[in-house]
Amino acid sequence: MLLLNVHGLSNGKHFVEISGKADGEFVSEVINSEVFVEGSLRVHNDKLILKGKARTIANLICDLSVEKFQEEIEAEIEIIVMKGMKEEYRSELDENTIFIGEEEKIANITEIVLQELLVKIPMKKVAPKYRGKEIEDIYPKLKDDKKEGLSPFDILKNLKNN
Repeated sequence: MLLLNVHGLSNGKHFVEISGKADGEFVSEVINSEVFVEGSLRVHNDKLILKGKARTIANLICDLSVEKFQEEIEAEIEIIVMKGMKEEYRSELDENTIFIGEEEKIANITEIVLQELLVKIPMKKVAPKYRGKEIEDIYPKLKDDKKEGLSPFDILKNLKNN
């Protein structure tokens, strides 16, 4: 869990380093290694704003080769912690806001950090050894099939020519 200590902080800017592993309901197949958060925590009375970066190692599967590989993911985070605000005054406009009671000493930022990291996973997941290569370079048999006219699109090309 990623827990932010919010007790006994004076007003002003503080440097924060947090690390932890996701557990419980936040466990994921993609992110199951340690997550590191570092940044600045600006404290103004009962409002705390954490701005920084989160990073971890993601377990991904290559779209081209179906091989498993790991890649570091990094995400910018901004989390607001509001202390002691009554429920009737809360607005749910910002998803990155955590409300805690006046007497609570720790804010759990795990869910927000993991969501930000998961959004940063690339849509096309390509293992580092295949980046910048054409599919024919990875699978030479495909190149031979194209030369021999075994492509399923050859029939469509013939229809266009007729």
